[in-house]
Amino acid sequence: MSTFFLVTALLFNALANILMKYASTLTTPALNTPLLQRLTGMYLSWPFLIGLFAFGLNLVFYTQALKTLPISIAYPVMTGAGFVFIAVSGIYLFSEKLQPAQMIGIGLVFAGILMISHTA
Repeated sequence: MSTFFLVTALLFNALANILMKYASTLTTPALNTPLLQRLTGMYLSWPFLIGLFAFGLNLVFYTQALKTLPISIAYPVMTGAGFVFIAVSGIYLFSEKLQPAQMIGIGLVFAGILMISHTA
């Protein structure tokens, strides 16, 4: 069950980050727009608010996973797998480009996740 909680936390964390990125692309007000108006345009948007809620759910599920998983395994797996998931999502959802060195780094992170998770 702890694996379910960890994977669910990872997915909510990734979803939250993707929604925050999307929220940041919705509005590009002019620089002469008052600061409060620029901030509320993004921070009160539906993607930002749902992303904030997803971060909260991430904490709930991650805390449940930590009840039985060692943090030395749970944290690297969640953050590393989240990094890989978000990097790949950025390519498909936001047309982000990765350099060859970044792709190699993602492969190394993924290999590290496999090594850490198989020690559990």
